[in-house]
Amino acid sequence: MARPKGSGKSRIQAKEHDFRNKLLLNQWLISQFGIDPLGDEFTGSKVRPFHKLAAPLRNTREEGLDHDGLHKFFHALTESGLFYDEFKAIPKARLQSYEENIGRHTKAINDFRTRKLVWKYYQWLSLLFVEIYLDRWFADSESLLHDLNAYVARFNAKWPDFAEMPEFVQDDLNKLSLQNATGSGKTLLMHVNLLQYRHYASQYGRAKDLSRAILITPNESLSLQHIDEFHESGIEAYNFAKEGLSLFTQEKGLGRVDVLEITKLNEKEGPNTIATRSLGDQNLLLVDEGHRGMSGKDEGVWFTRRSDLCAKGFTFEYSATFEQAVQASGNADFVNSYAKTIVFDYSYRWFYEDGFGKDYQILNLPDSYQTTRDNYLTACLLKFFQQQCIYEDRATALVPFNLEKPLWVFVGSTVASAKLTTDEKIVATDVAQILEFFARFLADSDHSCRRILEIMEGRGQDTGLLDKNGVDIFDGAFTYLASLKKTPAELFKDILKRIFNAENGGHLALERVKGDSGEIVLRVGTSETPFGLINVGDAKSLADHLEAVAKQMSLPVTVDESDFTEAQFASVKESSSPINLLIGSKKFVEGWDCWRVSTLGLMHVGKSEGAQIIQLFGRGVRLKGWDWSLKRSGHVYVPKRPPFIEELETLNVFGIEADFMERFKKFLEDEGLPGNERRRVFTIPLNITYDFGKKLKIVRPKKKASDGKEYDFKKDGAVPGLHEIPEYIRLH
Repeated sequence: MARPKGSGKSRIQAKEHDFRNKLLLNQWLISQFGIDPLGDEFTGSKVRPFHKLAAPLRNTREEGLDHDGLHKFFHALTESGLFYDEFKAIPKARLQSYEENIGRHTKAINDFRTRKLVWKYYQWLSLLFVEIYLDRWFADSESLLHDLNAYVARFNAKWPDFAEMPEFVQDDLNKLSLQNATGSGKTLLMHVNLLQYRHYASQYGRAKDLSRAILITPNESLSLQHIDEFHESGIEAYNFAKEGLSLFTQEKGLGRVDVLEITKLNEKEGPNTIATRSLGDQNLLLVDEGHRGMSGKDEGVWFTRRSDLCAKGFTFEYSATFEQAVQASGNADFVNSYAKTIVFDYSYRWFYEDGFGKDYQILNLPDSYQTTRDNYLTACLLKFFQQQCIYEDRATALVPFNLEKPLWVFVGSTVASAKLTTDEKIVATDVAQILEFFARFLADSDHSCRRILEIMEGRGQDTGLLDKNGVDIFDGAFTYLASLKKTPAELFKDILKRIFNAENGGHLALERVKGDSGEIVLRVGTSETPFGLINVGDAKSLADHLEAVAKQMSLPVTVDESDFTEAQFASVKESSSPINLLIGSKKFVEGWDCWRVSTLGLMHVGKSEGAQIIQLFGRGVRLKGWDWSLKRSGHVYVPKRPPFIEELETLNVFGIEADFMERFKKFLEDEGLPGNERRRVFTIPLNITYDFGKKLKIVRPKKKASDGKEYDFKKDGAVPGLHEIPEYIRLH
């Protein structure tokens, strides 16, 4: 769109809005509740329009249904100051009809689900925003377009020093994007969004407009996961790649969901691919991990193909990282497109601020990392070991908080071929560095015990684990282990038992699982129980590389192949799995349904893969919480918090190269979140039983001399009467 004449600075000279500040569709929807995102009250303020809308709903006691069958959120919102009059774009009566739709769709899903859905406030608002939009779009898209562009005009006039945002066009209106944090329940929102679209298509006589509903996923394992989830919600869904095109599947229309990996779409039909054009362009498209396809040669093609599927249809896209993906693309069209289609924004900054998910702590690398690497990794091992001890020792008290067994994860790029690329060589080197540490830790118990002692005593000058201010990085980090009063030798033996599943110790053994699982299992000595797993794509190439490194460095490591060892990755997400350590690639980041990650190690992920770091960080901070609140225990109403629970509700983040950590801290900074590098817990004793057994003193009325009874205000008080007002009262 060309700038109007006399509009001031040229586009080249104008400043660019931060992406989060120009989410036009989201801002317009918030304005429908009488909150003006362009109002002066929000200019330069830390209070955002979303805060004002969410304020009446954030109390967890407002969750669930009220006695009238409507969500308590609905009553909290309509009884708040936002609805002090009926002069709103959305009157209460219409809002109630939207709420009744949400309630009906929720019941339809809950009739099938074992664990019934109870929406969080941000999930309910997400559904409400979609209700408002779909109603307007189906009823009169031209009127909707006019109203949106009126808001764009106000937005551009408000910020004359910034580059203008382009107006909406009709083609912008057939896509909605939900930017909700990892672990916030996007999959369940998708299920209801499907029902919402079906409802309005039927209500407005357009149920036959679209050919089919298609869910696009990044990989096959995620497709299978989604199919199971759909079935659990009573929604018909099938693997389209296996069933293929047929009259039976087409006649179902929107009544079923065809699930398909983006990698299966191609220009032409093939043994493992489907021609995009054969699916037509009139589809309801659901896109999981919608940020995929915005950069890179192959991914750019993917984005085009999925766009072709819904050129005359409608799309719902879901991702926690649209913001990072569009910025990394360097494509202004992508940036402005998603600024106009993000219907709801509940990215990690909101999620964390509301107390959802785990807390986090960055374990900074010391400046002298290369010379203190083993000390640093030993300290990280102790942090993870401490989490394991608390989980096992306090198991009974922790049951109501739905915590899973801790898992230590290293993540980096994929090793994909025998001829390693530059990035893959770096990852292979990182993996070798990690295994070298474990091999030496297991082989030299005396040296390992000395390191444990120095770290536990906080002797940063000896260990070299000092930050730039000369403070021990791990000062106060091992309060629970210290309370056990065990010697370093006892701790070492306990680490062998709890972490390595080998009480008697031994050398590090690697076994490559034959087949295409891409897995290498880690054991110690003669133990039959594995403690770790490597899953980075081409396991044979990596195993060969690790064997060569072990020989070159004379490491006590064996590398073998096994026809009998079973693949482990599918069961790692279960707390019953013996796997305590997972070294993996970004391939399992997207959609990985795991609640166990408690310690996260960053390996090489490539300079353009910041969104993948955030995705895995999102996996790490997932938390079921008390009564499935998804919140940390300090943010919910609980009878009693078990001691040291905060250790299990904290994701420890560390890296094996400084630039990985800097990139991660930059993400936190961009999100407006603290780094939490110097997080410490102080326990302040409160003496509340020093006078236990003594009677509590309370204020009571005097007793009357006449009968010994206490004075009663109603019976014995002066009778009020009408008298002249004393002069001193009139004067003052």
